[in-house]
Amino acid sequence: MTQLSRIWEPLQIGPTAVKHRIMVAPHGQCYAEDHRPSERTIAYFRERAAGGAALLAVESTSASRYLSGAQPGGSTSGWRMSAYQRENIDHFAKLANTVHEHDSKLFIQFSTGGVNDVGRAWTDTWHPVWGPSRVPSPIMNEIPLEMDRDKIRELVEDYGTSANNMAEAGLDGVEIHAGHGYLPMQFLSPAFNKRTDEYGGSDSNRVRLVLQLGESIRERVGTDVTVGIRLSFDEYIGDAGVSPDLAERYLELLVESGLFDYFSISCGSWYSLHQTVPPMGAVDDAFLLPHGIRAKEIVGDRGKVFLCGRILDLPTAEHVLSEGGADMVAMVRAHIVDPFLIQKTLDGRADEVMRCTGANECLAAPAKGRQVTCMMNPATGREREWGHGTLKLTPAQKRVLVVGGGPGGMKVAGVAAMRGHQVLLFEQADSLGGHLNLLKRFPTRGRWQTVIDNLEEVLVRNHVDVQLGVTSTAEFLMENKPDVIICATGSTWDCTGFSSGRPDRTSIPGVEQSNVIDVGTASEKGLADPKSMGSRVMILDETGQYLPLGLAEVLGQAGVAVEVLSRFATVGDQLVGTQDLPWLLPRLAEAGVELNPGQFIEKIKGRTVEAYELWSKRPRFVEEVDTVVLAMLRTPNDSLFKGLQAEQAVPVYRIGDATSPRSVSEAIYDGEKLGRAI
Repeated sequence: MTQLSRIWEPLQIGPTAVKHRIMVAPHGQCYAEDHRPSERTIAYFRERAAGGAALLAVESTSASRYLSGAQPGGSTSGWRMSAYQRENIDHFAKLANTVHEHDSKLFIQFSTGGVNDVGRAWTDTWHPVWGPSRVPSPIMNEIPLEMDRDKIRELVEDYGTSANNMAEAGLDGVEIHAGHGYLPMQFLSPAFNKRTDEYGGSDSNRVRLVLQLGESIRERVGTDVTVGIRLSFDEYIGDAGVSPDLAERYLELLVESGLFDYFSISCGSWYSLHQTVPPMGAVDDAFLLPHGIRAKEIVGDRGKVFLCGRILDLPTAEHVLSEGGADMVAMVRAHIVDPFLIQKTLDGRADEVMRCTGANECLAAPAKGRQVTCMMNPATGREREWGHGTLKLTPAQKRVLVVGGGPGGMKVAGVAAMRGHQVLLFEQADSLGGHLNLLKRFPTRGRWQTVIDNLEEVLVRNHVDVQLGVTSTAEFLMENKPDVIICATGSTWDCTGFSSGRPDRTSIPGVEQSNVIDVGTASEKGLADPKSMGSRVMILDETGQYLPLGLAEVLGQAGVAVEVLSRFATVGDQLVGTQDLPWLLPRLAEAGVELNPGQFIEKIKGRTVEAYELWSKRPRFVEEVDTVVLAMLRTPNDSLFKGLQAEQAVPVYRIGDATSPRSVSEAIYDGEKLGRAI
């Protein structure tokens, strides 16, 4: 506890006193209903307040009479909340009261989408998107209407009205979101602000809107409510946008205004979303610390500085505080994974804290129109059913045999053991982790080991009998006198070449050749010896996931000529939402990997591959291909389950890929659900 001394110091942020220096910054959950906090929202915040967070902040919430509704992926969010609508006050009050019950404080972040919005988000209120100038969003690409002075005055008034509503609801603070590419940042960014009037051209002119928003809020709430602002210190487009030098000049002007009690430092915009919440292996922990230090030097004792940026554990947060990089440290993903990380640490149970791996499942969900979930913590978003205190001891202990030590098998074994069952886990490999043991060996993927460690710690703590190197047969399992058998036996890669994109055939002609292998086999070979599959390799990918591209990177780095084909419009399309793709593509280019979306294989003959463009059907012949790698379907390893099910000797279940090959998140979810049910 002594090495974390700075964390436990209380802090005064304007009129708000917090009990220590760790907060949960604003982040979207998409749990709202009718544009207001739902019971799911309240349960999510209750869990993290009960877990010990000193300060929580409500996600980016519309502060305009025109409800914002866009997500970076281009889909509108029906869950977008509104602080402007007075009918929502009671719902926000319920949320605030819930957080206050646990001696935590609640702030809310105000935002307006500006050009990064959708004018047709809501059927009854179509309108052109508004921006500082006629510069469209790099993602949404709608040509905006330049805001005139009347529209600016209206927006300024709306922010004041929204702040008054939230003060009436009992929230402790409001924050202007002038980062991440929202409208206030668009006025700050030379990339979007081309104005020649009093709102453009100079630093003091571009910052004018933000100051007017702050003034409007102060006029309505005075000094009774904490007022802050979030800033992106780097837009990562050089001097064309907000650079660190420009951000420092803005910060000085904002501090001089005396309007703000704190300054929350982040980074990125819609030009660089992958920088804002970087995925596994992309950046160092606390990568924004230099910006935090510089911000604190500018702010001094004139306000408080908050800092985020891949701060995943308390020792890292302590380092940020000790280095003078912040007064308050934001730990969002860490609290999504484990809402009780603070309380566990205070109780001397830091070894029980579940750690974030950076898979960014939480980030990918909203871009696909889904509510936020966590790969590691299935209770996220399901706190009412699976939150703290809901796991009950079994009234009748059973002897539970789990076959398979991958994520699903480890999870179900741990949950069942926590409920008091006697659990034995059999794994035929010499280590736990299943296919994660393959993934973690690829570039930037080492933190998959964190998932294994998280799950294994629960097994050890709850005395699960883990037996490695065991091949489970029906006879062997029955000799162990089970009451329940759970098959978490995973899946294998299919090498038939069947594709739902070619319903006219059951395979690719030529797949029976010895130089055609599945991506799992190829990955093992490539990691052991990148030259083992020859000097020219073609990968056909239908997964859109990391594995085939990780293999391509390893081979390309070793000098192998690699071409990746996909029938989809984007190679690696499933990596867009997790923000992995913008980091991976430059590395693939550096390795010389050729990417060809919208193409497929017609047939393979010897070392010649006949490919074709999906829509034109124009053929292309690739000669001297040494190995063709298929990353296509996976087949459940369910023969053991079916055999046991046929015998009907004891109840038998299957989970994860043994049911249907899916994601790690779904395997862990299956394990949680079944572990609670048996």
